[in-house]
Amino acid sequence: MIGVVTLKITIIGSPGSGKSTYSRAISQRLTYPIFHLDYYWHQSDYSEAARLQLNRQQNKFMQEHDHCIIDGNYSSTMPDRMKQADLIIWLQVSRMTAIKRVIQRSLRQKWWHQSRIDMAENFSEHFDREYWQFLKFVWDYPKRNNQLIKTNYQKYATNKTLVILKNQSEKEQFLQDLMKLAQS
Repeated sequence: MIGVVTLKITIIGSPGSGKSTYSRAISQRLTYPIFHLDYYWHQSDYSEAARLQLNRQQNKFMQEHDHCIIDGNYSSTMPDRMKQADLIIWLQVSRMTAIKRVIQRSLRQKWWHQSRIDMAENFSEHFDREYWQFLKFVWDYPKRNNQLIKTNYQKYATNKTLVILKNQSEKEQFLQDLMKLAQS
């Protein structure tokens, strides 16, 4: 399978696919530090300079850690992430599952004030036009982004391990396999 215990892992997938939850599950078991791209991006002013800074922060984190997890999707940071990662985990869930999860976490944040550890403290959910555009982005994600991910993988990471997980049982099984690998 993977062949090394010390891994740089990147977890990708549509919003609502469970990237942050899965990265925390791996981190808890392997004690790997996590870099949540959303956390850093949502502290920025969303400018081009901020995009470049996010990529620099990500690269610095990966260079400073022999083993780590990078959680997120930002396409501008994906090539560098794929180049440096030993393991790429691609979470693929149905559009309906992704939309449902995004709405659920938005409601938890907005009405029950439940913060997300993977988001900047100043991030606030607004159910406005921009939010509906985000839901459309989530719905269109497979059509718009899957080919880009495949292209990035073929261009930057064909010598890396790519694992595609499509449901909870596959995620649990892979986590068990990862734990066995770490204990060997």
